[in-house]
Amino acid sequence: MFSHLLEKGDGSMEVFEQFLEYEREIAESRLKIIDRFQKGLKEIPVKRKSMIEVVEQVLRGAGGPLHISEIIEIAAREYGTQLERDSVVSFIIKRMNVGKTFIRTAPNTFALRE
Repeated sequence: MFSHLLEKGDGSMEVFEQFLEYEREIAESRLKIIDRFQKGLKEIPVKRKSMIEVVEQVLRGAGGPLHISEIIEIAAREYGTQLERDSVVSFIIKRMNVGKTFIRTAPNTFALRE
């Protein structure tokens, strides 16, 4: 394709080398853009849900009261979140005491306040 440039002795080789350098720089730039794009896709931070957000979603999905053991099991299975029983119960009770978010329907059984 470019063999005719290589055969001439009139400086065409220098022009050809400049052309190749230009093409190499363009290719490298394209690869950098692709790398940045791919890294950008991987680096999108996934907002972690707080313990209380997970508990609220579990109860909302259940549509009714759940025992703390069920809440913890569903959180692990559906949200990949390991909740500590004592921490969750303590937090729910604190929220109940200020009249927010939760109600107790039975011992260690909670629902969302409507």
